[in-house]
Amino acid sequence: MKIEKIIYTLLLILTLNSCKGQDENEVKYKNDSKDVIFYKNSGIKDTTAHALFTEGLKKVESKDFEKAKEKFIEADKIEGRNPTILNAIAQAEARLGNIEKSNEISLNIISIDSTYTITYVNLGQNYMKSRDYKKAKEILLKGKKFTSEKNLHTKSVLLLNLAIAYSNLGDCKNGLKYSSEALEISQDEKFKDFAMKVKLESEKCIEK
Repeated sequence: MKIEKIIYTLLLILTLNSCKGQDENEVKYKNDSKDVIFYKNSGIKDTTAHALFTEGLKKVESKDFEKAKEKFIEADKIEGRNPTILNAIAQAEARLGNIEKSNEISLNIISIDSTYTITYVNLGQNYMKSRDYKKAKEILLKGKKFTSEKNLHTKSVLLLNLAIAYSNLGDCKNGLKYSSEALEISQDEKFKDFAMKVKLESEKCIEK
């Protein structure tokens, strides 16, 4: 019997980097949404580009994604081919509904730095928004190869998105496997709550 596809509310991850001095594993949740702003040292060398990037982050927090994109693009003109800046532009495009443009930028990031794991997560989420769960699974599996124990938050987010992709493809056993793994390594209570919901849905799917 064909297993009915499970449609989850996607966990929207806005992976942007902020000023120096923030702990690499610090995660800030916006109070009025499920968005996650993940902080770590930005890797932006030029001080002007870094300042513009920080201004863009402030626009993100006020949900002014058009202005945020403008600031990120200005930063990119100064320090081009920086995955952090490009990733911010891609995420701003996604939040503005420009999914194809976001995908194009994300694929470019991977061509620049194939180990930039969070871009695989964002690209996978974009594919799931378009209900292309097969593509989402494939890109997330590629990104999984580059996950690290040094960054358990990004790893747990990738695994949970992989669980969602598998479950929507009717493979609820892998959905359960990866949601359980995400839950096991997550260090954030709000994320754990969401991961538990995905795990329970996978268990219900298997029981059908």
